[in-house]
Amino acid sequence: MKRHIRSISMVLAFLVGGIFHKQLSPLGCWLPASVALMLSITFLGIDTSRLKPQRMHLWLLLGIQLIGISLWAFARVLGYPVLAESLFFCGIAPVAIAAPVIVNLLKGNVEFTTTAMVLSQIVFGLLMPLLMPLVVQVEGFCYIELAAEVAMQLATVLGIPALIAIVLRLVYPPCKAWTSSLRDVSLGIWIINLTIIAGVGTQRVLAMDISWWNMLPLVLGSLIVCITGFVAGYKLGPRGLKRECSQCLGQKNTILTLYIASQWYVHPLAYIGPAFYVFFHNIANALQIALANREASRRK
Repeated sequence: MKRHIRSISMVLAFLVGGIFHKQLSPLGCWLPASVALMLSITFLGIDTSRLKPQRMHLWLLLGIQLIGISLWAFARVLGYPVLAESLFFCGIAPVAIAAPVIVNLLKGNVEFTTTAMVLSQIVFGLLMPLLMPLVVQVEGFCYIELAAEVAMQLATVLGIPALIAIVLRLVYPPCKAWTSSLRDVSLGIWIINLTIIAGVGTQRVLAMDISWWNMLPLVLGSLIVCITGFVAGYKLGPRGLKRECSQCLGQKNTILTLYIASQWYVHPLAYIGPAFYVFFHNIANALQIALANREASRRK
C-alpha cells in the first residue's frame, strides 16, 4: 500500500508544482536545508559496521561515471550542448536512497545496495566540483570559481547531514532508531522537495517558452539513460547480485541532481531530463517488483 502512496504522491507533487509554479518557485531557496534534513534522517540509521565494500562496488561506481560522462561527450560531439548537460545529470546521479528499500522488497542483498548508495554519494560529492566546470558553459567564471561554488552547494546538502549524523550518533547512540520512526517524515520532506523542484523547473521552462517538440529529445534521452542503467547493471552484476546491481545503476538520487540541475549555471532545459527520469525509474521499479512477485508465485 505504501508503495502505491509513494507513487501517487510523486505524481501529485509534480502536478501541484506545475500548476502552482509561480507561488512555489520562490521557495527554491529552502531546498538545500530541506534536502539536508532528509539526508540527515537517512544517514542516522546507516549501520557503518555492515557496510562492506566489494570489488563489484568499484565497477558500479565506474559504471555510473562512465554512463554520465560518455553520453555527455557523445551529445557534445554531435553538437547538442543542452542535451549533453541533461544526459550528464541523468547518468551521473548517485544511487537513490530508496534503492535499498526496493531491493528489500525484491528480497535481495540490502547491505550490498546500501554500501553502493553510501559510496556513490561520497564519489558524487567529490567529483562533481571537478566535472561541472567542464560540463557547463558559464561566461565570466573561471574553472576554480565554479568548482568552488559547486563544492559549497554539495557540502551543504551532503557534508552537513553526514556531520550531523556522526555527531548525534556519538553523543546519543540510540538516535540510530530515529530513521525508522521518522520514515513517514522523510517521505513528507521528499514530497515537499519534489513539489518545490517541479515548481522551480516549470517556472524556468515556461519563461523560455519552449515547445514540446523541442523538449522531446531531452525526454527520450532521459528514457535511454534509464534503460541503459537498469539493463547494464543487470548484465554487469554477478549471479546473486543482478537485481542489486540493476538498482544501483538504474535508480538515481534525482532529488540531489534536480537540485544541482536547477542552479543558475546550468542551462534551464537541462533540468527536463532528470525531472522525467523520476517517472521512468519508478516505472522500472514497479516492473521489477511485479516480475519478482510473479517468480515467487511460480515457485509456490
